[in-house]
Amino acid sequence: MIGLGTVKFALVGAMAMVLTACASGPRIYTDADPASDFGQFTTFAFVDGAGKDAEAEYKTLSGQRIEDAINLAMVSRGYQLDIHNPDLLINFHLKTQEKTRSSPPVYMGGYYGYRSGMYVGWPGYVEPGYVDSYTEGTLNIDLVDRRTRQMVWEGTAISRVTSAVREAPNETVRAAVASIFAKYPYVAGNPVPQPLPQQ
Repeated sequence: MIGLGTVKFALVGAMAMVLTACASGPRIYTDADPASDFGQFTTFAFVDGAGKDAEAEYKTLSGQRIEDAINLAMVSRGYQLDIHNPDLLINFHLKTQEKTRSSPPVYMGGYYGYRSGMYVGWPGYVEPGYVDSYTEGTLNIDLVDRRTRQMVWEGTAISRVTSAVREAPNETVRAAVASIFAKYPYVAGNPVPQPLPQQ
């Protein structure tokens, strides 16, 4: 594998959790370097350390699944894996974070103004608040120009991690990576962006 050196945007390692494949799918965000010529890229390799546990010298199962899914996505777009002299270096990072979303109780008395002057009703009620604790997963995929050591494209998927995800990690990873690359508009050797699939 080829090291990325001191690339500013590099993210290394991957954790053992994966993203949720909920009905609406993960939230996808992408960004690209507008000055980059994507027509010059035909080969790729993975950054040394991509998919490895941050505190260990081995690749996690989730890291291997992600790498396999990215490899499939790149090959399907005409890119060839070349670990010796790649045009693009690919890095990815998967993290999970515990989050809490809450809403305070709300007094609904003002809603009943339509009764005013007509008849006597109750003064209203309090809509109870809630606290929602959940795990959120974020998968980043970076494409880096090996010659300039500059990131040229980034895709991010964010979604909840549920028990269903843990029970079907292969399907979840494939779906998350496919959702990210559905927003990647290039094929190997072609500088012209291709039409993205309709949402």
